[in-house]
Parts: sequence; C-alpha cells; structure tokens
Amino acid sequence: MGKTAIVTVCVGSRYEEISELTYPSIKNYAKKLKAEFIVLTGNEDQKYWNKFKIHQLLGSYSRIIYVDTDLIIRDDCPDLFKIVPEDQLGIFEEGKYAPREEYIHAAMNIYNMQIDWDGQYFNTGVMVLSKKHRYIFKEPPENVKNPQQFQSNGFTYTFLGEQTFLNIVMQKELDIKKDFYSLGYKYNRMALMDEITGEPRYASYIIHYAGCPNHELMIDTIKGDKKQWMKDTPTYKYKKNIVISVSGGLGDQICTEPIARYAVEKQYPNDNVYITTHFPIIFRHLKVPVFLPNHLFDFSKGPYKVLQAYSTKNNPIEKIINSAFINVTDLSSMLVLKKMIPDKEKQIHLSPSIEGLNEVFSIVSQQKKQGLEDLILVHPGKGFKAKTFPIEWWNEIIVKLVNEGLNVGIIGKYISDIQGVLDVDIVENVIDFRDSLSLDGLMTLIGAAKILITNDSAPVHIAGAYDNWIILISSIKHPDHVLPWRNGDKYYKAKAIHKKLTVDIIDDNHRRIDEIDEDIESFLPKTNEIIDFVQDILKNKL
Repeated sequence: MGKTAIVTVCVGSRYEEISELTYPSIKNYAKKLKAEFIVLTGNEDQKYWNKFKIHQLLGSYSRIIYVDTDLIIRDDCPDLFKIVPEDQLGIFEEGKYAPREEYIHAAMNIYNMQIDWDGQYFNTGVMVLSKKHRYIFKEPPENVKNPQQFQSNGFTYTFLGEQTFLNIVMQKELDIKKDFYSLGYKYNRMALMDEITGEPRYASYIIHYAGCPNHELMIDTIKGDKKQWMKDTPTYKYKKNIVISVSGGLGDQICTEPIARYAVEKQYPNDNVYITTHFPIIFRHLKVPVFLPNHLFDFSKGPYKVLQAYSTKNNPIEKIINSAFINVTDLSSMLVLKKMIPDKEKQIHLSPSIEGLNEVFSIVSQQKKQGLEDLILVHPGKGFKAKTFPIEWWNEIIVKLVNEGLNVGIIGKYISDIQGVLDVDIVENVIDFRDSLSLDGLMTLIGAAKILITNDSAPVHIAGAYDNWIILISSIKHPDHVLPWRNGDKYYKAKAIHKKLTVDIIDDNHRRIDEIDEDIESFLPKTNEIIDFVQDILKNKL
C-alpha cells in the first residue's frame, strides 16, 4: 500500500473551536495507522464543498480515510484500511435507519441528475477511499454549490447538497451491490442510533456529533464524552438498555413471557433489560426490573431501545401477517427478537406463591366446600360476540359435571358488560371463585386444578405453565394458534373441541374475526362431548 492519509475539513471559527477538542483523537488515529493527517481549508461560504479537494489528494495518496471535524475516535479503533477492501468504498448507510427520500428526490430535481434509487443513503462524515474513487470528487459546477431550498409536506428545507449530491454521484457511478463496503454504525455513531440500538454512544469507536442542536451543547457533549472514555479505558465495557414493552390483554401478555425470558437469558444476557407491563406478576421470576406502562426511565443512564411485544396496526408486520392467523407467542417473537425462538423455549413459565395458595384455600374455606382434589375449573368467559357463548350452554356443562359427582369451580372476573365472565348459575357444591382472586391466586388455582375448561381467553395461557389438562372450546382462532406449548407439543394434555371457526370463514382482507352473521351456537360442540372427554381423562383413558 502506498501513501495514506486521514483527511478532514475545518473552515470557520465554529469548527476551529470544535477541532481543538476533536483533532487530538484524530491525530492519534492517524499516527496509529502511520498515515498523514491533513486538514483541508477554504471558502467559508461553501465550507462543505471543500470536501471535494479529496480529488486532488487521491492523485498523490493511494488511500484516504475522510472524517468530519465534528467527531472523536476512540484509541482502540481498528484500522479501517485493513477492514475495507481497497476496491470498495467504505461508508455508513444511514438510510436504513432514517428516511431520506425527500432529500434524494429534491436533489435529483434540482441538479437534473437521475438515479435508480433503492432507498440507500450514505453518511459522508466517515469514508474510506482509494484512488479508484477519485473521479467521484471531481469539483461540481457552481450552480450545484449554491444553497437552495425545497418544499415538502408544507415545510421549507434549506438544501446545501454536499452529502446528498455525493450520494447521487456515488450511486450513479458505482455498483451498489459490489462497490460499497458497509461500515457499521460503530464507525460513525450518530444520535439517530440511540433509540435503534439502546447502546451508549461510548460503545462506538467513532462518535459523530452531526445534527447536534446547538454549538454549546456540542462542545459540552464532546468534553463529557472524552472524559467518559478516559474513565472507561482500556476495557470500554458498556451495556445496552433494552425495554420490552408488553401490552394487549392478560392472555396476550402471558404469551409474551417466553419471549421476554428468552431475551433476558439468551438474547441480551449481559445487558440491562427492563419490562413494562400491566401485570408485573407475570414476569417477577425473571429477576429484571418490571414496571407499569408509562414508567419514566432515567435517560441519563444512556439511550433505551424499546421493543414492542404486541402487534399494532402501525407495525409493519401487521401489513404482512394477520394476527388472527398466528400464535401470539410467535408473533411476539418476531416483533421483539426478529426471529422465531426454538419450540422448546416457548413454554410459559409462571411463579405461583404461597400467598396465592392461601388466598385460594381461604375462598374454599369460606364457602365450606371440598378442597382442590381433582378440581375441574370452568371459565365461562365473555368478550366480543364470537367468543361469548350462551349462558345456557355453560350452565348445562356445569350441571352435568356436578351430576357426575365431580368437584367443580368457576373462575373469571367481571370487567364490564361486554368483557369478563358470564353470570352463570352456581349450583350446589360448586366453588365460586369469580371476582375473588388476584392474578397471583388465579395462577395458583389453575396450576392446582386437574382440568381447565375454557374459551379462547387468558386462563388457557396460564395453564400453559402447568401440567394439567386443557379443554379448549375454540370459536375464533385455530387451536394451533391458541394452545400453549407444553413439553414440546401444543396438544400435550390438551383437547380442542369445536364445530367451526370464524377464522375459516372470513375473507383474506377481513381484519375482524369477531364479526359473524351466524348464531354462535353453530360453532359450538354438544355439551355431552365435553363431559365425555372429562370422564375419559378422569378414568385415565387418555
């Protein structure tokens, strides 16, 4: 390799003040690479365009690393000349993190230069260049250098053009697939990466202060960051701050437990993981901080990456996958981890407590009923139309179970007129747990029961943490997308009974599986089917 240089541009008093703080680290990097350190100067009115003097330098130097003045380089930064192949242009592609469509299209119109643009936008604050890239920095015509303005969405933007102009030239002249080497954000770390990574900027080799709101803040920030690096040398060990935001109903949040657990134990075992949820008790066994939604985090401890664990219409995945056709655990896995976790990791873990057990026995004692032996829990849940079965249908099941001499309990919570649990009849010897249990108590009770009979609702997911039998009356989603993974199988000690499902009769573009024209009775099995299945379980026929 011939002569090499680290090149920057410094024009004007503002950048001269910045350079006093940043150049020591850049000079040290040049010394480390045995490269010359060159500062380009020129006309302050067109200070950004002085970057094009690289054209002249590449006539004398075989390779150049260009860096903006407003950045600092950590003393353990690797040799970018060794990382980037000589026949490629090394640069950070910020377009994948921040949309730049307005700038590219405006520049193409202003400069009358068209490219087949595919979304890439490169930040030119750090570039690794070779002689073959010299022609890219050919001095642009004067009309290109003049600041211009363009309007978009009612806003007026000042368009200086140097970076966007270079993007157009680079993408016009080079093969986007072969001629570029994508530098990671750690070699050109800007503030836009804070929420994307959840990683302190100090963890990057090069901190770039482009876009800092004002000069004084930039000066103070650079000073502080240099002190931080001095404190953290030589190990530079940092942790990411990951917030898993869990939302949806109780069942949805329970289904996210395996994903949160996998994130804590496998994906981010050495980082700071936080969970926000309406039901902290679900995640208490994970030994990480758990907060209620809208908790205000201490941003002085660094940026936070927020991972939404529940699908919303604003999430891109919703444009591809109808959530009615997928298990919530699998959907959360894609949203949080961007991958599917192994099936053996999908079993729900919950941690019932002595307090929950005492709560259950207190209710049994107050009602002077028998204990929990061979207890059959019935959850006559109600919600929207397709999940609310006739109260007479549930009453018939309860009466038939009692007539068989079985130990029966009713669970559920009154939430509203349209959500919660139906007001079924409580016949003699039935234990009424409705509206009497905390979530801790409910988790404990379901874990102690022999059999759970329920519609598609939270109790079926709670049962996923235990080894009891599940009888699911599914009316909406396919049972494969409702039943929890246990012992590597969704149908381990589980039976799904239904005549048909609303998910099978809606059209492909229909987002609502709860809107049905038929009577719900046409979806339900005969009550005797459920009683027969209960008896088969108790007689160990299954």
